[in-house]
Amino acid sequence: MRNLIAAMLTFASGAALAQEATPAPETAPASEATPASEAAPASEAAPASPSPDERMTNAEGKVASIEEQLIEIKGILSPLTKLKFSGYVQARYQWEESREDGTGGYSRFLVRRGRIKATYTGDLVQYMLQIDAVPTGVTVRDAEATLFIPGTKQNMSVTLGQLKWPFGYESVQSSSDREFPERTRVVRAFLPDERDRGVKYAGKFGVFRLGIGLFDGNGMSYPGSVGVDNDKEKDFVGRAGFDAKWISGGVSGWYGHTMGRGAGETYRHAHERSRVGADLQVYLDFLPVGATALKGEYIKGKTYVSNGAELLDRQASGWYVLLVQNIGLHDAVAVRYDYFDAASGVPAAAASEGSDRPAGTNAVGTIGATVVHYFGENLKLSATYEHPMTATVSGVKDPRDNVLTAQLQARF
Repeated sequence: MRNLIAAMLTFASGAALAQEATPAPETAPASEATPASEAAPASEAAPASPSPDERMTNAEGKVASIEEQLIEIKGILSPLTKLKFSGYVQARYQWEESREDGTGGYSRFLVRRGRIKATYTGDLVQYMLQIDAVPTGVTVRDAEATLFIPGTKQNMSVTLGQLKWPFGYESVQSSSDREFPERTRVVRAFLPDERDRGVKYAGKFGVFRLGIGLFDGNGMSYPGSVGVDNDKEKDFVGRAGFDAKWISGGVSGWYGHTMGRGAGETYRHAHERSRVGADLQVYLDFLPVGATALKGEYIKGKTYVSNGAELLDRQASGWYVLLVQNIGLHDAVAVRYDYFDAASGVPAAAASEGSDRPAGTNAVGTIGATVVHYFGENLKLSATYEHPMTATVSGVKDPRDNVLTAQLQARF
């Protein structure tokens, strides 16, 4: 008991001493306290600086967001990168010499071609649409749907629509790449407009090329049947060739029929429509002034188009040779001779008995020369002079029908 009382006294005295030893905090007088208006507000307090880890985390988040946006933009723009637009305009001034009888002859400005082409090329598909918009109207030149055969790396394809005949060289060459303003007479006769509706297979096997198809056979502007076939006859057209860069060529064939009524026939029946052809192109670089190209082609066939009419069973043939010499990077000169026999095996004659004009079946050879200046990749100016020479007989005159063509071509 005595010990307990002693412990209680000890605890009580310790607490009293502790209370006396700790002074009470001094409260500042109200007049000396810092005014509330002078105290720094909590919102103006300096924010704590982020740590390097926090800054790194924020940067990584922003980069991830940008990457997601880029992926989304690529997804939107990806189809557009496969779509290509191109085109060209050929504006001309032409002058033709008047003939002795007062016919022919002109001096005129014209827009010969105004092309716009859209091409979409995917892994397995190609879409191509080309229109020609000129003052006389708008026409569809090409409307193609192509399937690239899987596993062939686009070296084999099947195309359905309105497309160029796989025949020869000049007929499939773009008009924007040609040195002369128009194709040769023989090509214009046997392959008018160069296009038709049908289906075509195309294949590349190293340097070898193969194109073969089944077509209506009437071309684009067959009289009375524009855009559609006039019968159930179909024509096979094809070319087997090669391309070794400095030399290329091939052989072509065409076999089919067309329904029509020939002279003295009461009813229509199938008439043979056929062609055979061969072409060769050589590209040399042996002159110091620039590259040289030599091109030639021969075509022979039956039934062709002349002045908008199909001449049934008419045998004809023709050929041309073209020499192109580049001079530096911006100039070129070319000389071409083309020959067309409109009725093979039929001798030259007068248009009628006693006439001094040649018959329409007489052969015509045309010598032409052109100079070309390239202002760049998108603009070229050419001046071409052509002198046709029609076969004549005694008492028949070769008509004066020389033609001068100045052309400015812009393309994109």
